[in-house]
Amino acid sequence: MNATYLLLICTIVVALFCKKSRLTYLWIIATNLVAWYQGVINSIGIFFLALFISISYIYLHFPLSKWTKILLRTILYIFILAIAFHCIPGFFNISAIHRIKLSTLSTPFSMDLNFDQPMVMLMVYCMSDLSTLEKSNHLSCEQLIKHTVVPYICSIPFIFIPGYLSGLILFDPFLTNILWIWIMHNFFLVCMTEEVLFRGCLQRALQNGLTRYGVHNGLWAVILTSFLFGIVHFKGGVIYMGLATIAGFLYGYAYYKTGKVVCAMTVHFAVNLLHFLLFTYPMAMVK
Repeated sequence: MNATYLLLICTIVVALFCKKSRLTYLWIIATNLVAWYQGVINSIGIFFLALFISISYIYLHFPLSKWTKILLRTILYIFILAIAFHCIPGFFNISAIHRIKLSTLSTPFSMDLNFDQPMVMLMVYCMSDLSTLEKSNHLSCEQLIKHTVVPYICSIPFIFIPGYLSGLILFDPFLTNILWIWIMHNFFLVCMTEEVLFRGCLQRALQNGLTRYGVHNGLWAVILTSFLFGIVHFKGGVIYMGLATIAGFLYGYAYYKTGKVVCAMTVHFAVNLLHFLLFTYPMAMVK
């Protein structure tokens, strides 16, 4: 893992746990400069990031008319959607692992070190009030642990047992020398990106929207977001989509109870780690 991604991981840690937003912005600038120097992003990518930051800042902090806010919000949504599918030019993500079989029972596994998605979601996290909510202390440490551990425990009967019975995964415990890079990649790049997008942005927006229409039960937003989370995992097939939907509900429930992206990230990562260590990853070979 080169300096760009190590610096990106450090920046994510600073964003999650540092109370000084200016320090986080300095880390973001430094990370992008190193990425530009190492060829992970070029001038076109820098331009699009600057454009995204400018529009986001105007949308979040300037008094605007209703239609101007709708227009800017639409542009931001289109940009985030394009980033989700790697459609914004100027980024050169690195292929770290290409089609290796972690065991004789598993399907081939590939892993790219993405820079575009984590950086944009990190900017969203810092510029919105997500970072402010993250540092609030309205829940005790015991409550935070409870609302993080319970969804994780529920993953065993509701995700892993159905996954095993369906044949999608098989019990296949192992240790591999790529574990360390997989852990850093999965927690900081994958889980952070997906949880900021699905829980911090979509789930919270849905909950606020439903509240305006008289639906005050936040679990409906959890359910709707979990279905969207399942749909984006369509490449894994119908069973995989179903299990991803259940997983999305557990991650969303953790965020609903705590209001903290890092709690949803922890549940997400713990589920992925259990899968990686004890079962065929990413799936079992079709017999």
